[in-house]
Amino acid sequence: MPFLFDGNNLIGQSAEQARRKPAVRQAMLEALSRHAAAGGGKFTVFFDGDDPDRRMPPRGVRVRYSAPLSSDDAILQMIEATKSPADFIVVTNDRELAARCRVAGAKTMDWRQFTSRMERRLSRPTIQGHSEEKVDVVEWSRYLGIDPEAE
Repeated sequence: MPFLFDGNNLIGQSAEQARRKPAVRQAMLEALSRHAAAGGGKFTVFFDGDDPDRRMPPRGVRVRYSAPLSSDDAILQMIEATKSPADFIVVTNDRELAARCRVAGAKTMDWRQFTSRMERRLSRPTIQGHSEEKVDVVEWSRYLGIDPEAE
């Protein structure tokens, strides 16, 4: 299932802040990469603005910079351009964007719901009977400035 992430909203940084402190954005992308490697889905992260750095995103994660649109508008444009908007899950803490995406036919979840799903998937046993490497969702959520206990 394709997931579309409202990147700047989820890391709590404006495009300018993310340019000055790219480590937060990179930490989010690396955490999503680990989830994608565990079979978590197809991930596209939308960030506002443009990225002059143009680093290669981690494996399993596509990154789109939305300039000249906002990432909200770029996400909605992608949903509206598809024949099957219900195939998409938009991950955002922005209630207005979530409502607009649902009206367009997509499913939505907030960051807390997504990390809960991710934690369950990463703790599943593998075929060999070993557990996948478990990501400390609480730890990296706090690193990203997101309170995992907030409702």
